[in-house]
Amino acid sequence: MNAVAAHFLRTVDLGAAAEEMSPPIVAAVDGSSASRAAVREAVRLGLELDARVVFVHVRRGPTGLLGAPFFQRRLSRAMALARRVLDRAVAVAAGAGVRADAEILEGSPRQRIPEFARDRDARLVVVGSRRYKLGPCVSSGIVRAARSPVLVAKASERPAVAA
Repeated sequence: MNAVAAHFLRTVDLGAAAEEMSPPIVAAVDGSSASRAAVREAVRLGLELDARVVFVHVRRGPTGLLGAPFFQRRLSRAMALARRVLDRAVAVAAGAGVRADAEILEGSPRQRIPEFARDRDARLVVVGSRRYKLGPCVSSGIVRAARSPVLVAKASERPAVAA
């Protein structure tokens, strides 16, 4: 291989490595309508900023109080749900031409999403917003805990009406 070809290959490899090293957009998803709004916003921003999006689903671990068979069934269902939600989000990103990855986290979304964003040096965190009748919403906890900017995407109040 000549020197020009070797330099080109190193440049291409460095370009791919730099792309992976650039700060991603972290988007939290759970399958709700607010989560779908977060996916849309994260993909839109990924296109605008030419950034990779990392979709995260945080699941609370099922309790083991009922015994091993029940624990395993609940865990299997929770993991299957997380995988479906993440696969849909990644498919939306791929359809728009945005690079995307997916991660399943365990614990409290208010803690795990800001931690994950810090660990990945995220340029932005995108979350959906839902109204809760009791207690504070997850998105406000993430806004308070995150070091990077947080975009709170709201689901449309009214469904779209076809004309």
